[in-house]
Amino acid sequence: MKRQRLLVITAFLITMEIVAVSLKASAQQKAFEYAGKRETVASGRSRLTPVRHKGNTNLDQAFQDAISILSKNNSCSRFFGGPGAAEEVLNHLSLQFQIGSLRDSKTGIEMSGNFTYFGQTEEHAGYRLFATATINTRGPFFRAKVFPAEPYVPPIGSFRPNTREARVLMLLHELAHLVRGRQGSWLIPDDGNLPSVSAQNTALIESHCKAQILWLSVAATNQIASN
Repeated sequence: MKRQRLLVITAFLITMEIVAVSLKASAQQKAFEYAGKRETVASGRSRLTPVRHKGNTNLDQAFQDAISILSKNNSCSRFFGGPGAAEEVLNHLSLQFQIGSLRDSKTGIEMSGNFTYFGQTEEHAGYRLFATATINTRGPFFRAKVFPAEPYVPPIGSFRPNTREARVLMLLHELAHLVRGRQGSWLIPDDGNLPSVSAQNTALIESHCKAQILWLSVAATNQIASN
């Protein structure tokens, strides 16, 4: 009788733990939805646009560039599940980002800690969010090596560090770590402390998204010329 009672209590505790995790995920999802600005696009589907990081135009521009790419039907958006499929994930990532100094100048963005998984819905693909996401003030998102005494800052794929192209490619790289593909695995494998794997992941993202990234610069140049 005691064994049966113990089993019942154990089962109850496990059930309560599952419910607690579910409620936590649901609360996080609602918090994300209310934090972003929701707008309706031409197709009639609503979408979230990234929350602005006041005083950091480079970061704001990178998010707007990524949204511009992912909202259209192209090879890059199709890699992420189709037009609009990863936009909400990108917005949620923008809410998490903090800007800080990491020791290694070769690191552009670092995501770490435990992650929470959000299942697939009609609005987005299945995805995860890590506990922390930090953009390195000493890395290629914000800096490039100028003087000999400065630490080495690597390019991002084929793009020079601290450029518009490098920043959006870094965002798309991190996004691919978060989104679950059709086969059930993440779009790219984890590559923390594995520079060769990270480079391969970046090359894969660039192979799908380079044309769209390059077009951003062309469009910006045309806009300046027209003004």
